[in-house]
Amino acid sequence: MLPFKKKRISYLIPSMALALSPMALAQTAQAEGDKVAVAKTAAKTEEVKKKKISTGSSEAVEEIVVTATRRAESVADIPFNISAISEEALRKKNITDAKSFIEQSVAINAPANSARFNDSVTVRGLNVARSDANNLEQFVTTTLAYYLDETPLPHMVYRIKDVQRVETLLGPQGTLYGSGSLGGTVRYITNDPKIGETEFKVNTRVYNTDHSSGISSDTDFVINLPLGDSVALRASLAHLDEKGYIDRAVNPVWRTGDRAWEGDPNPNKTLYKDDDWHESTGGKIAVLWEVNDDVSVKFSHIEQDRLAHGINGGSRQSEYYLCDADDTCMENSLEQALPYQYDPYTVVSRYEEFSDRKFSLDSFDLDWDLGFAALHSSTSVYDDKNVGQADYASQGYWYYGSWISEVSLQESNNSAYMTSDNRYEGLSHETRLVSTGDGPLSWVVGIYYTEQDRAWMFSEWMPNLDDAASQISWLGFDRAAVGGSVDEGYHEDLSSSYKEQAFFGELTYAVTDRWDVTAGARVFSYDDENDAVITDYLGLSSGNRINKVSVDGEAFYKLNTSYDLTDDVMLYATASQGFRRGGANSFKEEGGQIPTQEIQFYEPDSVDNYELGMKGTFLDGRLYVAANLFHMDWKDTQTYWSQTIYMYGVPFPVNGTTNGPDSESEGLELSATYRVTDNWSLSWQSAKTEARWAETGDVCTYGPADDYDANDCYTYEKGALLGATPEWKHIYGVDFDSELANGVGISASLSGRYVGEVQSGRADKLNADVYTRDSYSTYDGSVSAVFDNYSATLWVTNLTNSDAETSGMNSGILGYRTINLRPRTMGLSLSYDF
Repeated sequence: MLPFKKKRISYLIPSMALALSPMALAQTAQAEGDKVAVAKTAAKTEEVKKKKISTGSSEAVEEIVVTATRRAESVADIPFNISAISEEALRKKNITDAKSFIEQSVAINAPANSARFNDSVTVRGLNVARSDANNLEQFVTTTLAYYLDETPLPHMVYRIKDVQRVETLLGPQGTLYGSGSLGGTVRYITNDPKIGETEFKVNTRVYNTDHSSGISSDTDFVINLPLGDSVALRASLAHLDEKGYIDRAVNPVWRTGDRAWEGDPNPNKTLYKDDDWHESTGGKIAVLWEVNDDVSVKFSHIEQDRLAHGINGGSRQSEYYLCDADDTCMENSLEQALPYQYDPYTVVSRYEEFSDRKFSLDSFDLDWDLGFAALHSSTSVYDDKNVGQADYASQGYWYYGSWISEVSLQESNNSAYMTSDNRYEGLSHETRLVSTGDGPLSWVVGIYYTEQDRAWMFSEWMPNLDDAASQISWLGFDRAAVGGSVDEGYHEDLSSSYKEQAFFGELTYAVTDRWDVTAGARVFSYDDENDAVITDYLGLSSGNRINKVSVDGEAFYKLNTSYDLTDDVMLYATASQGFRRGGANSFKEEGGQIPTQEIQFYEPDSVDNYELGMKGTFLDGRLYVAANLFHMDWKDTQTYWSQTIYMYGVPFPVNGTTNGPDSESEGLELSATYRVTDNWSLSWQSAKTEARWAETGDVCTYGPADDYDANDCYTYEKGALLGATPEWKHIYGVDFDSELANGVGISASLSGRYVGEVQSGRADKLNADVYTRDSYSTYDGSVSAVFDNYSATLWVTNLTNSDAETSGMNSGILGYRTINLRPRTMGLSLSYDF
């Protein structure tokens, strides 16, 4: 098994040493000219983010300045699909985490599962994971890259607090960003300390969700303190206490009387009210030192502790409904349509279900204005651990109780549960130079290095398993021989160690005052070592498997051109490439057949993206429009795969990932904002997406497709839809803002979201019948008042209390869990800014 290395703060020492040399030189230099260091970008953004796109009209649409291209630029001036949302707008829309942020994006989709789950994220249709809840993190996939300031992360677990803005870049971004990004990149830009300013902010939300018996709260504090003329400290602390609205019944309706299970964690309690609660405490502390006009350094520490409990779902009757002790069953081909066992707000789970995640990030940043270019160097280390537990009664029924009567549901009081322990640790360093001249050439060059260690571990537990198995003579069970712990039926540990070094750059040439051409490249090498360790109580494990992949000189490219039709309207075209790393599976030897190397270890996949777009302002700056068409060719598509093994004649699936045929996605995206008057504005966003297999191909577990059945082969058919993405998605709204005679500012908004039908999983054949969730619409509203340093907002989400299904979870004999939209939630937000 790979050693799981512990990253320490000592990794930051090389970057600190790098900072000392330029600081010593800069302290003796005199600032000349009007140089603008990249470190001052945040201050510049704060000053100009409210400026008008057109100064010719007081009714012009407002804009935000971003740093996505590594320069401070207006969203309207960047020649690809990029959007940004400010801290103020985030608060107004109650966007506090990645899940709520994705809901407000037309191009990004994820199943609206509980806080306990990491979600499989689809960008521009690029994903073939099921749009369902999943207890196992190794089956969660994403084509979206996440950045917290300058650090790429495996998951965006950090809540959106004291964040200056959130930027979304659609399409591959490999020439400027280190993290492999197939579909796009999301960046949280946190607020930096402010030199010479004393600031104190407090924000709180209190709210109640229909069917919940409690009041939830979400409070954060921010303080900014000057520590002399050139040093400032900024600290923030946030705490969420979100009450649940879903009850947990320990027993399904068919398990009563003497057959009733005891509760967990309290044996005497069989109904847990409002079980889907969520608590999170986190914060950030940062110190910024402006050594002089040219050099600044910043150290920051971020930490978050989050406990997410339960699931936002209701359990339906099971298609394998155990009616009585004789195992008389009824079946239904569509268990999502069966009636609820109790009601839509009660889930069945014998065992407590939770996810306890701890996250920390330390970073050190250096900014130095060299005159001809701005240098930025950033080094960070992160540690992300997630321990969880979930009910496993359905799988336990098939894997153990279906043929060992002593632990079966019919003849015992036993049922299975699972535990997980997932860990991520990483080191990331990037140094880049950004040109600052005014000539026709501008450029960005940099180096990137990362180390990422990952361990995905989970265990299946069946109480009384060892005692029951040891009494079956023909089984020959020997715990000492098979390994693992008492009553542990199965243990899986998928570890990996990944290192990457890259050189990247972009060169832009202004052919004329209106025509720009940009070429970019990323050349990288990586070492990827995957280790799979499996322990099975039946002794069917294939043991420890290690796969090492080393690649030198891999390259991806970008070509972009833009032309200003007028001072306010731009056309652009882009061709870009993206990359995602591979991994390992835990497939077993079966009947003397050994899975091939190609199926045991899946390869990286990549995307070629082609995009035509337009963005600009019309009607004297009152109307802003951005629109584009895209086509993406997805090579070596990573998709889910299942091997079937037989234990004493009983078939069991072993799930994993493989490379399927190539696929493709195409669509259009539209965003428009119209400032009708000084007080009224309208907004509209739309996306149409269709992703499908681009070719027909076979994937086999044991060998070539010549012997289709014996080699466990499967065919993916050209033209079949990948799923998990609605064909159409719209977000629209109307906003009003004004100021009363007494100086009180008032505003109101009403927004809606339409999500089209979503195919819950991929369709591997053109005529495949795949469960599809219905389209739905939902509406949110708010009314705000601002006076001096105070503000108050009354808000409501899901105004019409829609109960549309957004996700689900197959729980077999305990019944399919239907996950619906969060019921109507009403709240009050208060803010004070000193």
